[in-house]
Amino acid sequence: MPSYDLECQKCAKRFSVFCSISQKDYQACPYCGSDQITQRFTSVNIGGKSVGRDIGASGESYAPRPRFG
Repeated sequence: MPSYDLECQKCAKRFSVFCSISQKDYQACPYCGSDQITQRFTSVNIGGKSVGRDIGASGESYAPRPRFG
């Protein structure tokens, strides 16, 4: 099942849920119980690579280092 990052529009708390696609729209805030939630879009990790940034598993960037001289 996919994980969704959600944010409550009433209390502004952020949380994640594991649920099927068909159940995503029926979630409620675990803090205040509100059904006014929106999905947060965050980076995705596919096959050990972070989509959107070029960073390795150690957290180091693979971007070329600037040369001087």
